[in-house]
Amino acid sequence: MPSATKAIARTFSHEDAAYRLAGMLIVSLFPALFWTLAVSGIGAAMGHVPDLVALIMVGTSVAVFCAMIFQALSARR
Repeated sequence: MPSATKAIARTFSHEDAAYRLAGMLIVSLFPALFWTLAVSGIGAAMGHVPDLVALIMVGTSVAVFCAMIFQALSARR
């Protein structure tokens, strides 16, 4: 039976890093695009389209938040 330190300490290869980067991009970009389009669409429906800077800030904030959550969850593994 492996000890707890051996079970927790797992080395990541370069292939794992590529998969983790791809996973982070998927997890962070799709929700960011969705919410940016939602904010833009709701704003247009209400008669006020948000500025490009505001949309960029919304998308960046959502992407960074999702990337932080993904990193925290994948670091536990």
